[in-house]
Amino acid sequence: MKETVTEFRFIDAFSRFRSENFSRPALVALFEHLEELERDLGEETEFDVVSLCCDWTEYADAIEAAEAYGWEAPEIPEGEERDDTSNRKALEFLQDKTHLVEFEGGVLVLNF
Repeated sequence: MKETVTEFRFIDAFSRFRSENFSRPALVALFEHLEELERDLGEETEFDVVSLCCDWTEYADAIEAAEAYGWEAPEIPEGEERDDTSNRKALEFLQDKTHLVEFEGGVLVLNF
């Protein structure tokens, strides 16, 4: 027996069982990513909240995510702010290692 999972049902399941794992924007991005993946592969995926929480981690940005996996951001001279170069390098590092989903407010990384 299969059930169609709408975006509302997807987000509601996380809010009831694992509300601390992902922000709402991250859940919307993950839902859209999984739907696109199903279309591309031509097969349905199983909806398992616990499995998705184990497989994916949300980070505030690519730099934070890459540093969690051992990447070292370039030193920033005192008084200066990070520019987009560090973020691009962090994205490249992650894309070489795993799959990620960018969304407004952060990134989701498939744990590796």
